[in-house]
Amino acid sequence: MMRGFDSIESMNGDELLVKRKKGSKKFVIGAAVIGVMFFLVGMLIGFFGHESEHAPSPTTTKPEVLDPTQLIIQNVDVNFLQTLLKNFSSKARIAGTESGSELANMIRDMWASSGLDNVHLSTYKVLLSFPNQSDPNKVELVNKTTGKIVFTSNSFEPGLTTEDQNKSFISYNAFSPARTVLGSIVYVNYGTVEDFQYLTQNLSIDLSKKIVIARYGIISASKKVYNAEQYNASAVVLYSDPADVNRDSERQSSGSAYPNSWWLPKGGIQRDTVNYDYGDPDTPGYPSTNYNLPIDPSKRALTKIPCQPVSYIDALILLSNLSGSVSPEHWHGALPIEYRIGPGYENNSEIEVKVTVNNYLDKRVIKNVIGMIKGSEEPDRYIILGSHHDAWVYGTVDPQSGNAALSQAVEIFGHLLAKGFRPRRTVMFCSWDASELGFIGSTEWVEENLQLISERSVAYLNVHSLVEGNFSLKAVSSPLLQDAMYTVAHQVPSPTKNFSTLYDLWLAQSKLYSSNEKEPSVSYSLWSGSDHEVFYQRAGVSCADLSFNFDFRKYPITTYPLHHSAYDNYFSYEHFNDPGLNYLANAPLLPFKVTRFSAALENFITDLVHNYKEIWGQNNVQYDQLISAAKNFTEATICFEKTLLSEKELNKKPLKLRMYNDQIMQAERAFLIQQGLPSKPFSKNIVFTQSNSEPSNEKSFFPGISTTMYNIKNGKSQWDQLKHQIYLATLCLQSATTQLSLPGTCN
Repeated sequence: MMRGFDSIESMNGDELLVKRKKGSKKFVIGAAVIGVMFFLVGMLIGFFGHESEHAPSPTTTKPEVLDPTQLIIQNVDVNFLQTLLKNFSSKARIAGTESGSELANMIRDMWASSGLDNVHLSTYKVLLSFPNQSDPNKVELVNKTTGKIVFTSNSFEPGLTTEDQNKSFISYNAFSPARTVLGSIVYVNYGTVEDFQYLTQNLSIDLSKKIVIARYGIISASKKVYNAEQYNASAVVLYSDPADVNRDSERQSSGSAYPNSWWLPKGGIQRDTVNYDYGDPDTPGYPSTNYNLPIDPSKRALTKIPCQPVSYIDALILLSNLSGSVSPEHWHGALPIEYRIGPGYENNSEIEVKVTVNNYLDKRVIKNVIGMIKGSEEPDRYIILGSHHDAWVYGTVDPQSGNAALSQAVEIFGHLLAKGFRPRRTVMFCSWDASELGFIGSTEWVEENLQLISERSVAYLNVHSLVEGNFSLKAVSSPLLQDAMYTVAHQVPSPTKNFSTLYDLWLAQSKLYSSNEKEPSVSYSLWSGSDHEVFYQRAGVSCADLSFNFDFRKYPITTYPLHHSAYDNYFSYEHFNDPGLNYLANAPLLPFKVTRFSAALENFITDLVHNYKEIWGQNNVQYDQLISAAKNFTEATICFEKTLLSEKELNKKPLKLRMYNDQIMQAERAFLIQQGLPSKPFSKNIVFTQSNSEPSNEKSFFPGISTTMYNIKNGKSQWDQLKHQIYLATLCLQSATTQLSLPGTCN
C-alpha cells in the first residue's frame, strides 16, 4: 500500500500513484490478505485446542486458552516483515544463480529456527535459460543494402534511483532460442488468436518469415509466441505499451513514472518466460531427479522462434512510420504515433528489423524450501501454503511480498507450536524456486510426490504477489473453497475505516464492477498465474490464490506496471505498497461446500448447450447424458450436505468424520483425466484448464469442448474429438457423483 493514505477511498484520485511521505499506520493492507490466509488455514487444519507432543515445559498440562485474533495481532511484527522484504529483494534473486541459492539457504535457516518439526531443501537439477552477459540480446533497424545499423535497442534498464544505479540486468525472455533473424516487421496488437486472424483473414497479410511486434497483456508471453509460430512468423518482439503500464504517459516530462509513481518509465523492460508448458523441459511429466534420464534435446517442447522484449521508448522507434493499413482503434496504444500494421516502413523499403538473441541453456540446481508441522490427529492430511522466492530481478512485489508474509506465517505457527498448540492436520510451508521460468520448482516437487499429494493433500493456498494494489481482495479459487473464504472474510477486520469487515469491503468493491453482485467476486481461473496451477491441474488439489489488487475500472491494466522489471524493487515497494498480516481459526470438518461446485458446473454446461445446441443437433452430437450427469451431480451434492447437517456430534466420530472429509477431497480429483487436454497433455483438469490454442475470448470451462468447437467453427473437422470430450466430461461428472454417494451418505 502507498503510505500516507488513510483509506482506499482516499486513493481514488489522480494522485493515487504519486510518491508520498511515509505514514505511521501500524497495520497495512496486506494484513487483510494474510488474515484470510490465516483464518482459512485455521479452518482447514483445526489448529486450536490441540496440545503439542513437544510442549515447551513438562509442567504444562493443558494448552492455555487463547483468543486467536489477539494472538496473531500480538505476534505480527511489521519491522520483521520490512526487514525480510528488504533482505529478500536486496539482490537479483534469479533462479539457478548464486544469489538465488543464497536466498533459499537463508529461508531454510530462518524457518528451522522458528521451531518447525522439519525443514529441508528439495533440490533438482533442471534446464534453465539465461542471457549472454558478454553479448546482450538486441533489436536493430538495418539498411539491408549497405548493412548500416541505424538503431539498436537498449539491453539494460537505466538506473533511476541510488538503489538501482549500476545494477542493470540484461533483458531477455527465458527459453527463447539463440538466433538472429532479419525481416520486415508487422504490428499484431496483443498477439491473440483473434489478432492474428484479423491480419490474415481480414487484411490477407502473409505473416510467413515476418517479425511480429506485440504488446504485453491479455494473454501470456508464451501464448503470444505460440500464436506467432502457428502463423509461421520468424521472430517476436514484445514491449509494454504505456496504455498498459503508464496511463499518465502524456505527462512524462513532469515525472509521472517511477521513481515518482508506480508507472513503468520509458526505459523499463518486462521479462517473462516463453516456455509453452510448466516444469523442466528436459523431464516432461517426471521429476528431475538424479536417476531420471532427460529427453532428447530435439524433442523439447520449446519455441522454435526467438523472442526479445524491449522498452516502449524503443518500441516507439520500431513502430514509427510503419506502412500498410491503420490498425483498428482498439489496437491503438498510448505511444505518440499512428498505429499502423506494416509490413515494413513507409517510403523506406531498405530498412529491415534484425532480432538477435544470444540466450543459452544450462543445467542448474534449484532449491525449494519445505517446512512442516506434523498434525496431531490426521498427520497424513496436508494443508500446503506456498509462494516462490526466485525473481526476474529484485521482485519485491512478485514474489517477495508473498514470500516475506509466508515466512512471517512460519514464525507465528512456530510460536503457537512452542506454546503447546499442534494442528489437527499437517501443515506444509513451501517456498519454490524457478517459478518465473515456468513453475519449475513446484512442478518437479509435485511430480516427485504426485501419489502422496493426490491422496493426502486437502488444499493448497498460494500467495506470491501479495499486494499489487490496495483496492480490494482478489481471490482465484476452486468453487469448493469459495464459501470458506466468505466465512473467514466475515471475521477479518476491514483494512479501511469505512467498512467493518473484509467481506463488506470485498462485496462493496465487487458491486462497483457489477451492480447485480450478491456475493464478493471469485475467479475460477485456476489454469494460470502461479504455482497453484500444477497442484490443481495434475494432482486435483483444491487451490486458492490470494492478493490485494488495484481498481481495474480506474486502471484497466492487466498487472502491476513495474511487474518483472528491474524497478520492482524495495524502493518502489516501500513507497507504493506495503506488507502485513493478521488472524487465524479452526474447524475439524473441511469447510468445503460441494453444492457451490455443482452449481458452477451446471452453469458452465448450461452455457455450452445454449451456445451450441443447434449445431450439435445438426451434426448428431448427443449431449443429453452430459446434462443428466450434471443434474445427478447436483442432486448428490445437495444430499451430501443434508447428510452432514443431520449428523450429531461428528467430532466424536473420527472414522466417520474422516470418511466425509475424504469424499469431499476426492470430489475435486474426479475431474482429472489421465490423457489431459488434446493440446496440453499435462493439464489434466477437464473443467478448469486452458489450452495453448484456445482463443482469448473463449470461456475456458470445459475447454476440451469449447476449444474443439472453436476449431470446428474455424474449418477443422473435429467432430469425433468433440464427441469424445463430451463423453469425458460426462464420465467425470458421473465419477464425482459416485464419490459423494458412497455408503453412509447418499444412496
